[in-house]
Amino acid sequence: MATVTARWGTSRDEAVRRLLTEHVQAQEDREPEDRLTHISTVLRYPPLPLGRRTPRAGRPLRLRVPDGLLERARAVSLRLPGQYARSHRDYQARTLTDAVMTAIAVTEPFTDDFLDGLVPLLRHRAALSLWQLATAATSTGPEKAVLVEAGRARAHTGWAPDADADADADAEDSGEADPARIRHVQLVAEALEDDVAWHSPERFKVAANLARSLLAGPGAETGERLLYEQGADWHELYQDTLHAAGERKTRLLQDTTSYDFSGRGGAAVWRARRKVDLQDFEDWLVFRPADDVTEVTERQMNPPGWMLRLPGAWHAAAPAHTPAGLLQEPYAQWADDGKLLRFPFRNRQAFWPLTRQPQAPGWRPVSGIEPVVAAAAGLRPEQISGFIEAVLLDWSHEFEPGDEPAVRIALELPVGKAHEFGFLTAEEQHETMAEARALTKRTMEAVIKAFRQDDESDEDRLELLRQARGNAREFGSLARQFDKRIGSKFLITRATWQWPGGSVVDTLLSGHRPDLVQWLATWARRNTTLTLEYSMQDAWDRAFDQYGRRM
Repeated sequence: MATVTARWGTSRDEAVRRLLTEHVQAQEDREPEDRLTHISTVLRYPPLPLGRRTPRAGRPLRLRVPDGLLERARAVSLRLPGQYARSHRDYQARTLTDAVMTAIAVTEPFTDDFLDGLVPLLRHRAALSLWQLATAATSTGPEKAVLVEAGRARAHTGWAPDADADADADAEDSGEADPARIRHVQLVAEALEDDVAWHSPERFKVAANLARSLLAGPGAETGERLLYEQGADWHELYQDTLHAAGERKTRLLQDTTSYDFSGRGGAAVWRARRKVDLQDFEDWLVFRPADDVTEVTERQMNPPGWMLRLPGAWHAAAPAHTPAGLLQEPYAQWADDGKLLRFPFRNRQAFWPLTRQPQAPGWRPVSGIEPVVAAAAGLRPEQISGFIEAVLLDWSHEFEPGDEPAVRIALELPVGKAHEFGFLTAEEQHETMAEARALTKRTMEAVIKAFRQDDESDEDRLELLRQARGNAREFGSLARQFDKRIGSKFLITRATWQWPGGSVVDTLLSGHRPDLVQWLATWARRNTTLTLEYSMQDAWDRAFDQYGRRM
């Protein structure tokens, strides 16, 4: 940066503004796969400090640029599959860092001991291809099971993601593999590779090992072209990397730890399956036959395994945009008036819930839906289909023995709200709260007992815990401060009442008060979000049980 500043004879801030402006314009003029990224981005170099309190090396670069330039820079920078703007530190995208590093490298190439000899700039397609090889080399048991099955299906059918799944509908009758299963496993594998990969410093070490074999020395240009084109040679290399063993596996994993990432792999497969199922759910809402007169239609979402109930007359529509690129009316106005929800659907906007009417445009909003729509206020567009799922979830569905979901599906209401809405008497509320307090106190005593049995505990800490028994939050904080392992066993028992009804939509249609429906819709979404986290944690645990290393 100092060299560029001196050459241009400008201030540091002015040089940064010029670099970024020229970089963003050049990137926007390229096709997305031909945009440039610096090798340090795909290798996540320099690595993050070991601890949050470890000071960062170097001088921070302040970006004082025109409004909108940073957003444009992020949009044309490299983001690896599974990276997000806000997430756990291992999963954070470094799009602005990529923009600055790439802009500087284009103008003034630079290197250091780690980067020396590597191709400094890659096209995005080549960078993503390198990352895909790194994920193949570090694939855990759960991931490999999906990828191997998808590879076999691809070789057997020549299936492509845009192929018509109904084209082979007679395959079952001929004894071939189920086309729906083939399509599903292919989509899950693609989501696993392209969207929801797990991240760890170890994967970037493997990416660096691959880069030194493909993007350094006399064959670097050939290696970059191999990665970019993704032809037959690349696919052969991918399979060799996925199934690597012996000396090749050792070279790929050089300088990495022996940590077992089966849990992260199982959670990544869970996210891939969830992504595909949510896309299929959106298709189900939009593409159901318009003349469907079924009273109620059901759909199971797996993961996590819960059942949805949709009134047969309710549909979603995804009308084409106007020639000017605007949303079709009256759908947009209905959504603005709080009568419809809208969510991104392919390259359009979908609107829900609608019922048939004889007049144009052939649809109208469901009468009385406003409390449900109001509960979605403040959600991001990409969260709306998950909200629709939450209000269709049948909380009272009875599963067949052996088909129960791995996690508990129940809607627990705070007893205060249950009393407010008339489901509990004041006496019942009091009794439930007293039972919850008693259970919490028993848990406290169990934790104190565990501390007494611990050789490193002292009487002063035990006394502090006894004194804190009147404040559950303080007790839990102290217990975790004294010993995370023992303290984690303390959980506050909440005073709740289990909702006995069906879905939020069932509650709306049965004529309950609008304020109850709106609150219940909000609470249902909150609980489904938490249940999904439990379900993904269960996938993490099961992955270790099935694929983890045995001692």
